[in-house]
Amino acid sequence: MAPGAIVSEVARRNGMSPQHLFTWRRQAKREADDSPLAFTPVVVAPDGPQPTPAACREAVIEIVVAGAVIRVPRGIDGATLALVLHALKSLR
Repeated sequence: MAPGAIVSEVARRNGMSPQHLFTWRRQAKREADDSPLAFTPVVVAPDGPQPTPAACREAVIEIVVAGAVIRVPRGIDGATLALVLHALKSLR
């Protein structure tokens, strides 16, 4: 979304196909309404044992926003995750 950025270069630099990034952008624009559109940086933790609580060991995605931590387990359906993220967004 940065001025002058070339989607195919950004995609290759991040190990993904340009089509995938174009799809994400199109979906984000559709859902953004009048809000400014931006992507959130993602940090991928290194492989190996991580010091996490036993209840969270099955989480495959961890989202941290404004001090709130959301751990997304395997198999969660998109509708449920969307409701959680929407509720979090409404609290800000």
